[in-house]
Amino acid sequence: MSAKYLRICIAAGLGVVGTAFVTAVRAQAPAGPLPAATPQAPASPDARPQAPIATVKPRTSILGAWKLNRDESDDPRKKTQDARGANGGGGGRGGVRMGIPGMGGGPYGGRRGGGAGNESDQDRERMQEFMNASRALTVAEAKKDVEIDMFDDQERKSAFFTDGRKLQKTKDSTSQEIAAHWDGNRLVTDEKSPSGRKMSRTYELSYDGTQLYETLRLTRGRSDSQISIRYVYDQADARTANSSQTRR
Repeated sequence: MSAKYLRICIAAGLGVVGTAFVTAVRAQAPAGPLPAATPQAPASPDARPQAPIATVKPRTSILGAWKLNRDESDDPRKKTQDARGANGGGGGRGGVRMGIPGMGGGPYGGRRGGGAGNESDQDRERMQEFMNASRALTVAEAKKDVEIDMFDDQERKSAFFTDGRKLQKTKDSTSQEIAAHWDGNRLVTDEKSPSGRKMSRTYELSYDGTQLYETLRLTRGRSDSQISIRYVYDQADARTANSSQTRR
């Protein structure tokens, strides 16, 4: 074997050994720091679990506690103005709170004299207060098929009698008796306005049983303008109703 060939073999062997050594050293080197984790975007509020919305259980009668829904109720002043405008009439303005459960405060009012049409200023002020809805109502059956009692947010009581009895007149502003009758499931009153004109109020459930509708129907002014005003009440528990009744 020539010396040149021998040198080539030795060089090749040393190259293989060197490569193997370097590879072994790298394999034994300690691991470096792990790469940082990719940050995750915070969860959208819409993606978070939402609390279940409580469903309103339908009622089968007008009995129970109710609270006024102003957004869905008619504006009595606008209704009155619309009726006057449609008939080309004028009229006075309402004043202090008074009325009956479902319609506002006590039985007295009126501070101006005179007026147009067939109503005095006092009558108009009293009628305006009839058209002020109560913030809360509690309806109870005092005697089956005979008497329905209603309490408003001022703790006044109206006793609706459906047996045709002769009613007792009272000067007590906190309690009064009103003639009424049942029209199916609707309670309809038979009343007269402060000016002596016929008027009525109807209490009935909404079609789905979740709300109470109170509808006031009456005629006003020299032209006998027909006015219909609807107030809408949502269900309320007794505690909520009592809180509204004691708040002034």
